[in-house]
Amino acid sequence: MAKERNNSVGADLVIPALALAFAAYFFADIYDLAWEAKANGVLIGAILVVLIAFQGVRLALQLARGEGRLGFESLLGPREALPARLALVGITVAFIVLVRWLGLTLTLFFAMAAALRAMGLKSLKKNLLISAIVAASAYALFIALLDTEMPRGPIEQLFSRSR
Repeated sequence: MAKERNNSVGADLVIPALALAFAAYFFADIYDLAWEAKANGVLIGAILVVLIAFQGVRLALQLARGEGRLGFESLLGPREALPARLALVGITVAFIVLVRWLGLTLTLFFAMAAALRAMGLKSLKKNLLISAIVAASAYALFIALLDTEMPRGPIEQLFSRSR
C-alpha cells in the first residue's frame, strides 16, 4: 500500500513532545535520589529521549521527502472518535485528581470501567470483570508485593487492617 502523499504528520509530534516533557520532569525529580536510583533513572530517561529522537528523525525525513506536511488535522479525526478521546482525557484527569483520596485500587477500578465504556464496551459484566482484574493486579503488584508509595485509600486501608 503506497503512502498517502502530503498527509498530516504534525499530530505525530504530540506524544513525543509530551514524552520529552515527562523526561525533563523525570530528570528533575530524580536529582535528589541516591546515586543508584539516579543511575537507573538516568538510564531509563536516556532511553526515552533516544526513542523520542528516533521519532523526530523519522518525521523529519518524512517531511523532507515530501511524504507529509506539518499539520494537526489527523489529531482531531476521525470526527466520530473525538467524543471518546475527550472522555479518555477527562477520565485521566479525574484519575489524577481522585487517586490521592480514593487510593490506587479504587481509582483504577473506576477509571478502567469508565475508559472501557468510553471506548465502546457495552457488556457491564465484562467491563466490571476486566476493571476488577486490572485493579486487583495493580494492588497485588504495587501495594502487596512491592509495597510502593502509591496512594492508599479505603481498599488499601481495609486490606492492611486484615494483615
